[in-house]
Parts: sequence; structure tokens; C-alpha cells
Amino acid sequence: MLGRKGLIVLAGVAGFLGLAAATDAIMSRRQADEKAGPPKVLDQGWSDGLRDQFYYTSQGSQLLPYVFLRALEQPLSDKPFLDPRHMTEMGFLPADGPSPLNPDGLPIGFVKDPRPGGAMGPMVGMTCAACHTSDIVADGVRIRIDGGASLADYQLFMKRLSRALDNTLADPAKFQRFAARLVAADPKQVRPALEATAAEIRRLEAASWTPVPYGRGRLDAFGHILNAVAADALGEPANFRMPDAPVSYPFLWTTPHQRYVQWNGVAGNPLGRNLGEVLGVFGHTSFANGNPAAFTSTALPGNLVALEAWVADLKPPPWPEKELGKVDAAKAQRGAELFKAHCAGCHGGPEYRLTPAAETEGGRRWLAVSMVDIAKVKTDPKMLTNFTGRFAKPGVLGPLVASAPHLADGQVPAGAVLLAAVTAITENSLRAQGITGDARKQWYGWRFAPGSQPPDRPSPQPGWLAPPSYKAGPLAGVWATGPFLHNGSVPTVYDLLSPEDERPARFYVGSRELDTKKLGFVSSADAFTEKERESLFLFDTSLPGNSNRGHAFPDPAVAKLTPDDRTAIIEYLKILEGPDVRH
Repeated sequence: MLGRKGLIVLAGVAGFLGLAAATDAIMSRRQADEKAGPPKVLDQGWSDGLRDQFYYTSQGSQLLPYVFLRALEQPLSDKPFLDPRHMTEMGFLPADGPSPLNPDGLPIGFVKDPRPGGAMGPMVGMTCAACHTSDIVADGVRIRIDGGASLADYQLFMKRLSRALDNTLADPAKFQRFAARLVAADPKQVRPALEATAAEIRRLEAASWTPVPYGRGRLDAFGHILNAVAADALGEPANFRMPDAPVSYPFLWTTPHQRYVQWNGVAGNPLGRNLGEVLGVFGHTSFANGNPAAFTSTALPGNLVALEAWVADLKPPPWPEKELGKVDAAKAQRGAELFKAHCAGCHGGPEYRLTPAAETEGGRRWLAVSMVDIAKVKTDPKMLTNFTGRFAKPGVLGPLVASAPHLADGQVPAGAVLLAAVTAITENSLRAQGITGDARKQWYGWRFAPGSQPPDRPSPQPGWLAPPSYKAGPLAGVWATGPFLHNGSVPTVYDLLSPEDERPARFYVGSRELDTKKLGFVSSADAFTEKERESLFLFDTSLPGNSNRGHAFPDPAVAKLTPDDRTAIIEYLKILEGPDVRH
């Protein structure tokens, strides 16, 4: 038998050989998108300057030296790795043009770290915008959705980045061109530094391998975060688990006002949530030989607080009638009634439920998102079981997780390990900056009860202590997102409102063309040429973690939505207003 390492090698070879074969197919879809021109920006409450800050403010992610990425060529050509067409193939959005914060025109969501870095200078990493910015295309018009769900393919990106680095080392002509672009670097240090970088990216690529690919617009965020902390930073290889439960990138509008944000609702305060996210997206952690007072990370808490504040001003995207067609007012009115009867109980509506004033400091109230027991919603459980059933050796964090449930061999819930690490790192950063009192509470987003110490313990959904549940969040602006369900297993809202056995078993992901009737991206096989299909990701709901079952609401035994009912709800979702939460 080959074993996992052998499968990784074979998968890598197959992917490498497939890079050239897919190029022509990708070209036709990309060229169609390019004809749509620069994006139309909707009124989501951001100025151009604020939008640029969101795109290009570092959160502390450090992937590889900045000069290396800029000098790197594509794996199978001498064209730049950062060529807009190449980045588009992997689902990332090219920059709208150079700007003061992005003078080199990096793709949206890529940024130079503000610190000096090592021998090769500053590092480059990803910002929130890489996974939470999207474009849609309809009738030849490109529309920017800030805070939307990206269609980026993380595994494809890591594969190509790794191949590009390895090929540069193996091909003397490639290496010579690469080194010539590093005009300020010591020539004697270039190859050793490139070898070290290639080895690290090779490790990260191998660690992201899964039997069922993520495809476009999905990532096992918790899998990568827990591996980064419990396995890598702790130096406990036995804590590694395959990150094989990908979920869709959630849209960001209204999230700063929600009590819980993640699909499994295990983190209440935004600073701890966002710092943990950085650790899973190329952030680095030091546990300083087990001294909690010296725990550090590359995350930039001040920037994370600013990013959360900017997103708090982000509004759901309004339905652009000029480009996408007028909303049928009569249908929308009927849809509002159906939504209230069948959807608002979990997702809320115009009369959004808020948390009790006594629950958090200063009487601040948040959107009381519903956590729905998996036994009720019955959607794919893999993301939940991976998290709630994951235990880890605590290593030097043992004293910080003494009160957590323990197995006989001393392992504790991996979520407790993450919480302990994030708490210590965050508190150390605040202490070092002299942030105390109300300023400290503000940095934590006021998400903890009076008299308690942040980060607050998740309540009433404390992850490993409660029945596994998925979040049912607000749906304003959902028309601009998709596919649907937490794992992206249903292509359109119409399909989601249909009986389970009527939902597509297989569909394509990667097109930015909006289906304005069903709400979602065009995804059926007959909508694309054979060449175009080769460039898209075929989502197969029969594979582990990809189930499209569940969320059968209303209960078929109680009521059934006719096709007209479904289209009425769709019309209403186009104009559903977001909550007005003021603190």
C-alpha cells in the first residue's frame, strides 16, 4: 500500500501534469469575465479609502518573503506568478489598480507585512479580504461584493506555489531569472533562503492535502488553526489531524454585531476569534519554553481591532435593479409572509432578536443568532464532529487547561488548547501595550459578562460541552453569496428550498455568473462548454463531508413549498433588510 505520503506524491504529480492541460479551459471563462470590465461598487457603507484599507492592512500573516513572491514565476512558464490572469485562475481577485497601500498591485487580500523580516526582508501574507471579497457577473456587468464569500481555491494555490518554488530551484534558467530580480539581496543567501522557503511551503501543502479536495470557496479553517497551534506551535506531531471538513467562507456584513460568528459558534469575542484565524492563515506562534507570560505570535491585535471596526460599518449589498432586474413587489410581499412563517424562527428577520442587556458589559446587545442542534438541522455533521471530537496533548499548555475535560491519557479538547493559547497571547499583547480598563474591554468587543475575564467562555454553545450545533445567521444580502449550507453543498437558494432529493447531486463551482432566478452562481453542466467545465470544480455531494441533506424546512410533514412559494421567498431575499444594531 502507498500510505498517506505516497498518495500525496501521486496527487502532487497528477496536479502538476494537469496545470498545463487546464490552462486553455480556464482562459475561456476568464476572458468572459474580463469582458465585464472593472467592477461596479455597490453602496455598502464603505468609502474607497476604507475599502483599500480592508484589502491591504496586514493582520500578521506571514507566508514567504515578499521579494520572493514578486520575483517568482509560474510553475510551467516564465510569466510572473502574480500575473492577474494566473491569480484569477485560482479564484483570487486582481487589484483594481495600484494604490498607496498597494503600490505593487498585489491581488486583493495579499499584503506585505509591516515588520522588517529576516535576511530576505519583509514577509507577505493574506488579509481578511483574500477570503471575504467577491465579484459577481450578470449580463456583462461585474459587481463587487465587499465582505462576500471568495471563490478562491486554497489547495490549488498552495500546490502551484509549491511547484513554482521547486521548479525555480530545479531549473537553472528559472533560478537565474529569479535571482536577477532580487537586486537588493546578497547572492550567496538567495539559494539557501529559497530552499528553506520551498521546504516550508512544501510542508504546508502536504499538511493541507485531503482525499476530497476543498475546491472553490471552501477551507477547513478550524482544521488548519488547530494544527497550527496544537501540532506545529506545541511541537506535538501526534496532535495533527487531516483538515478534511471544509466549510464555505462566510460573508462578513453584520458579523461584528452577532453574538457568535463561526458556523459552530464557539467564540464570542472578536479579538480572540480573529487572532485565532491569523494563526491558521500563516501566522506564527511562540510558546517560549512554556512560560505563558511570554507567549507571542505574529498577529497584529491593533490591526485586528481596526478591521473588526471597519466591518462593523459594512452593510449588506443592496440588490442592484438596474443591472440585475427589478424585484417583483407582489411576489416579494408574499415571500415575506412565507419567510416569517418558515425561516424567521431560526434566521430572524426585520424584527431581529437581540441578546439580553444584562448578558454583556455596559448593557450592549448583540444579534442573538440561533444555534441549531445537528439533530434538528441534519446537515453534514463532519465539521462539528471534527471539532467536538478532537482531543490533543496539551504539552506546555497543560497548566492553562487544567479545568478542561481530560481523557485517561491526559488529552484535552483541542478547542481548549486553542482557547488557552489565544487567551495568553492576547493578554500578553494588551499588557505590553498598557491597554487596561475600558480600553481593554473595547478591544475585546465588550463580549463578556460584567465582572468576568475575557475572552468569554462561549455561552450557551460551549463547543465541546454542548450538543453540536450550526449557526443560523441573518440572511440579508444572501443573494450575493453561494453555494449554500455551511459546506457549500447546495448551489442555489431555490435548490435549498426544494425537497432534499430534488437538490443537484453534482454541480460546478467557480463561475461568477449570477443566476438571478434561483439565486446562486450558474452551476449546471449544460451551462458550460466541455473546455469550461475542465476549469471549474465539480462538487460531488456523495463524497465525505459534502452531503447536501438536511435543512428540510419547513418540515415536509407540516407544509411543503411549491415552486411558486420558493420563487416568492427568493424575491423577498433580494430586498431583505439587515438589522439596525447600535451600541
